[in-house]
Amino acid sequence: MIFIKSLRSNLKARPLKIVILGEGGVGKTTIAKTFVNNTFFSEAKQTIAVEFHSKIFSIGVGRDAKIQLWDLGGQEQFKNMKMVFKRFCEGADGALLCFDLTDIGSLFALPDWFDFLEPSVSRFLIGTKYDIATIEERNIQLKGFQQEFDCINSFKCTAKDVKSVEDIFREIIITIRDSKEGGYGKFLEPMIRRQKWMDLVPSYHED
Repeated sequence: MIFIKSLRSNLKARPLKIVILGEGGVGKTTIAKTFVNNTFFSEAKQTIAVEFHSKIFSIGVGRDAKIQLWDLGGQEQFKNMKMVFKRFCEGADGALLCFDLTDIGSLFALPDWFDFLEPSVSRFLIGTKYDIATIEERNIQLKGFQQEFDCINSFKCTAKDVKSVEDIFREIIITIRDSKEGGYGKFLEPMIRRQKWMDLVPSYHED
């Protein structure tokens, strides 16, 4: 019992590490900075290798979570730094696999990033730029890609809808925390990962 309590204490004290992966220009940095700063961040520049963000975020009444976001550059010259990027992803609790809803190629390119991730990392599929996507692009069905990419959940979002971005991160953080708390069982019994099939559609409306 002392061992289990010690594990729980360490988990609460250690920030959750979430890596953000995807092709260059899909909006990873914009989403990250919008979440961290609680306001739409439109002036994102190209990420050089990796950019770090941190935040203490409320996931419920009296429940806060310490978050570390590792935003990895998606341009080809950075993605080719395979051993370095694998090191960046070590110890991650969660991974956001981001693609641009207006660029289907960025969705099919996501498997290029899988080698950087450890098998135990909780994966989430994120479709960005919902605000400028066509109706057909907005209605893309992600469940099949969830299964293929071994993701727990999938979301569609626009960084212009700050509340939607916060809601998505809250859902992701709670899911990771739940799996980690259940994860103590891996020392005692096999861990069962909860599967969730849901697209959280943003409330963004054009003027």
